[in-house]
Amino acid sequence: MEDQREAWNRFYSDNRRPWRGIPRYDLPFPKGSRILEVGCGGGKTAKALMEEGYSVVGVDFSEEAVSECASRLGIEAVCAGVCDLPFGDGEFDGVSLVHVTEHLGPGERSLAASEILRVLRSGGAVFLRTFSEGDQRESKGIRTGDGAVIRGNGIAYTYADADGIREMFSDFREERFDIVSETTRYGAERRRIEAVFVKP
Repeated sequence: MEDQREAWNRFYSDNRRPWRGIPRYDLPFPKGSRILEVGCGGGKTAKALMEEGYSVVGVDFSEEAVSECASRLGIEAVCAGVCDLPFGDGEFDGVSLVHVTEHLGPGERSLAASEILRVLRSGGAVFLRTFSEGDQRESKGIRTGDGAVIRGNGIAYTYADADGIREMFSDFREERFDIVSETTRYGAERRRIEAVFVKP
C-alpha cells in the first residue's frame, strides 16, 4: 500500500499540467446531488461533476492529489483510502468511482464496496468506470503473483472481468452494466466496464 501511495504521489508531483479536456459521462445522479468522488486525483472528474451542477467532495489516498484537487477546484478534498472513508453513514447521494477499482487488490474490493455502501444514502447510486480484461495495456508491465500489472511508473493495475465487478457490488442493485470497446487511432483496443449500482 505504501509503495503505491508513493508511486501516486510521484505521479501527481511530476504531472501538474492541466488536464486536456473535461470528460463527459452518462451520470445517474439527480441534479443537486451531493457526490463523493473517490480517487479524485487532480480533479478531472470532479470538475466534470461540478459542471453538471453537483456538490462534490473529493477523496484520494495520495496527499499530492488531494492538495492539487482542492487548490485547483476549491472543493473539500480529504486524504483517505476507499477502504476506510472518514465520512458518516448515508452522507452522500452518489459515489463516483472512475478508474479506481483497477488499482484495488482482490482483498480490498469487498472492503471498498462495504465502505461505499455505508456512506451512501438508501437509493443512492454508484457510477463506475474501470478498464477491463482485453484492454491494450493489460499486457504492458510486470505481472505480479496476484494478477496485477506494474507499469513503468510503479503504479499497479488489475484488469477486471464482469463477474469480478458484479461480485464486488453484490450488495447493490445493478441498474446498468456495459462493456465498452473502442479502437484508438493507432489501431489498439481500449476496453472498459461502465456500470451503475444502486444501494437498496
